[in-house]
Amino acid sequence: MNKFIISAFISALILGSTSVFASGNVESAVTPIRAQDLLNIMSCKDKKAEDQIKDRVDGTKISCGEVTKKNESAVNANAKLFK
Repeated sequence: MNKFIISAFISALILGSTSVFASGNVESAVTPIRAQDLLNIMSCKDKKAEDQIKDRVDGTKISCGEVTKKNESAVNANAKLFK
């Protein structure tokens, strides 16, 4: 009987903790940025606005100015949180 109670208690803890871990960005104050956009931001870090890069996901050419304009609000909002 004790083994059953212990196993039920442990399984309740495991199931409860996985739902908390899987909740993701629901309670987070960080503005979500797509992985594709994050890769493009990293590629344009030391480049001018007129420079073009190859998108790492779909391979199209994109200018660093477009990347900066598209993601500027999310990047600035997240930067304020981590200062």
